[in-house]
Amino acid sequence: MKALAELFRDGGWSMFFVVLFGFVALGTAAYYAARPDAKHEGFLRWMAWATLWSVLAGICSDLATTLHYAAQIEAATERSQIIAQGTAESLSPGIFGFVLLSLAALLTAVGRRRLDARKA
Repeated sequence: MKALAELFRDGGWSMFFVVLFGFVALGTAAYYAARPDAKHEGFLRWMAWATLWSVLAGICSDLATTLHYAAQIEAATERSQIIAQGTAESLSPGIFGFVLLSLAALLTAVGRRRLDARKA
């Protein structure tokens, strides 16, 4: 649990959007897997897109912050360490968001399979 909290902290403010959109997509996918209905697919698709775009915006924002900070450092060795650490932290929205998206995709596949089986 400590690692998850650290991952969230490292991601910065953008993690709130990643988590919000990701959990809505995941919850909708779980509902769709349990009670498949084609009318939920559109909402599910767009929540997944919202999660994806928030992940990419978070990574870009975090990288921009890292590089902006690193540009102010004169010592080359210190600058490279800051860039390396900042880049690692900047990938936190991707790690968290892509896990949520992959779980949502799995549940959506289960729901789609059940819906197709019902129609056959």
